[in-house]
Amino acid sequence: FPIAVIGGWIYEMTPDGIRKTDEIDVTDEFEEYSDRKLNRIIIGVLATVITFMLVERVFFAEGSIIERDTLQVQTASVAVLPFVDMSENQDQEYFSDGLSEELLNVLAKVEGLQVAGRTSSFQYKGQNIDLRLVGEDLGVNHVLEGSVRKFGNQIRITAQLIKADDGFHVWSDTYTREYSADNLFSIQDEISSRVLQELQIRLLPDQESHIQKSLTSNTLAYDLYLRANQLLVNRRPDEIEKAIALFDRAIEEDSEFAAAYARRAIAYNLLSNYGNLDRVEMMKLMRQNIDRALLLDSDLGWAYAALGEYHRNANNMDDAHIALEKAFELMPGNPDVMIWYAQTVEEYSLYNQLIDRAYESDPLSALAIYFKARLLYDEDEFDEAIALMEKNLEINPRNTLSMNLKAEFIRDQPFGQLDESFKLVYETYQLEPRVLSHKFNVAELSFDLGFMFLVDQMVDEIEEDYPENFSYLEIKYDQFLYESEYDSMLAMIKQVEVFYEIDPSYDIMLEAYMYFYLNSGRLTEAETFIDTYYPEIPALDFEDYDFYLEDLSLVSNLYDKLGDQKIASELADRVCALAEDQLQFDGDLKKESVQNLMDLMDCVALRKDKDRFLNIVEEIHFNRKSKANIYTFLDGQPVFDFLDDDPEYRALRERIEADIEGMRTNAVEWMKANNYWQDKWQITVMEY
Repeated sequence: FPIAVIGGWIYEMTPDGIRKTDEIDVTDEFEEYSDRKLNRIIIGVLATVITFMLVERVFFAEGSIIERDTLQVQTASVAVLPFVDMSENQDQEYFSDGLSEELLNVLAKVEGLQVAGRTSSFQYKGQNIDLRLVGEDLGVNHVLEGSVRKFGNQIRITAQLIKADDGFHVWSDTYTREYSADNLFSIQDEISSRVLQELQIRLLPDQESHIQKSLTSNTLAYDLYLRANQLLVNRRPDEIEKAIALFDRAIEEDSEFAAAYARRAIAYNLLSNYGNLDRVEMMKLMRQNIDRALLLDSDLGWAYAALGEYHRNANNMDDAHIALEKAFELMPGNPDVMIWYAQTVEEYSLYNQLIDRAYESDPLSALAIYFKARLLYDEDEFDEAIALMEKNLEINPRNTLSMNLKAEFIRDQPFGQLDESFKLVYETYQLEPRVLSHKFNVAELSFDLGFMFLVDQMVDEIEEDYPENFSYLEIKYDQFLYESEYDSMLAMIKQVEVFYEIDPSYDIMLEAYMYFYLNSGRLTEAETFIDTYYPEIPALDFEDYDFYLEDLSLVSNLYDKLGDQKIASELADRVCALAEDQLQFDGDLKKESVQNLMDLMDCVALRKDKDRFLNIVEEIHFNRKSKANIYTFLDGQPVFDFLDDDPEYRALRERIEADIEGMRTNAVEWMKANNYWQDKWQITVMEY
């Protein structure tokens, strides 16, 4: 009978002991057996014993932890490697893995201790690797390893703490216990008491209770909870749905399982982002589960993490920051919490520190590498970002998260390889055809290459599988803009308002409406719209930072076309002031960032400075090789249409098309070579 899941594997009880299978089915019926209960309790007991030993002898030794800022790298650090099953029948892998994971989770809660994340530590399972390399790879100065050996009705656990740099054994101990379910809790009390007396633990009372606090006493509920958490890792919609079903069952087993409520709230958030859950329903379900989790445990880190994500969805960034800061205080070693918390901080340096620390905590995790690589890329460390993604793919072959980010990098500066980027995103789609983000990426890149047949296919698939997801509205809006179906664009805008429960006065809607009005030529309606919802803009009764530069550019373009040059000129001045204030090299096109150049394009277009506009386009496309989602919609940007009939501009666009044509041909040849191409497909080449 199935008894538990560790690391994504189901473990079953057989007449010969415990064995591992690879089947995950949420409809499995579980039964509680004394052996499973024994395993969970022994793991918890020994985790507490070893944790107290480590905390006293190493991490709380005099001078072992320096005075530090909360985000500096700690000097006390450890990686918990998977314990080795040395039983004669090799039937205790569930127990040894569970013990390792329990130790890792408990140690991660010790303030002042840096613990390598599970993903990174478990990369070394089954490997006889030099511990110095482990220390270098994971950035830790200690390694905890051990073994489990079952013989008869006895089980012996050996644990040892080793200095990573020289292999010196700091501490080791062996625990032998009778393998029986009769006196488990008395054993737990006895061992904990002896260790506390022997080592004279100096933990504060709240720290001690925090470490010993269990999530649930129901072993079946805990097994279901572990399975559910594992299924959330890859962000696949079908796995998220299965995880929610497992959380449901865990809560049925233990209605006071606070962590299960909190993690279920996070799962609903993920399902709305990656799957097909209506946003309004998601917000309601998140709030119900968060409130229940906090009622049961007001100091639960996962509950505050879920609350932070809830507020982020509601665009209440101040509240999100407070909640995630609390989650970070309660779970300072959790890389996921660090990454979520980073999304709410205003100080760029703090954001960098959080992402760096998440990466340092779990340097072999695909998610941690993803955010570290994105940080490097955003800082124009392009080669380093690509190298990190290559490392990620080496560690996690065919990891689609890594493949997609690499594709995002290489289609933009300084690579500009739309064809190679397309190959990667289409390959991820082939590997995981149900994943929403893969469909979306294929559609977005297909716009650039003129593969409208794939845009149509992806949009249809998204509409069929994920009609309640915001990505569906976004991609349909882009499709209608490309095809000049303006009434349909407006319908999408109205659906966005329903999705977010907002009206046109929310500034996030201004750009979408202006693209619709200006491209459809409905200038009088646009003026009425501005007078109704944004009268402060033509009255110039606002601070520059109250609106995005792009928003002010579009409104300036409207009044220029309406013939009101006074308002148009004054708004253009505001746009230029914003754009020029960001410049770092006095507008030197060879030195400014691509984003600064793109903002400057709005300014020079409003001033109708043709020569400078053409120079910027030349610099961005051919010199910087930034080609992602720019020129497909260049004709859809009404601010730039003052050059539509200009011969020099059209000659530049023809050069751009010739460049894209070469990459388009390469992508088509690749699809044909891999039997992806369909004879009925017809390429759409934009007419400039």
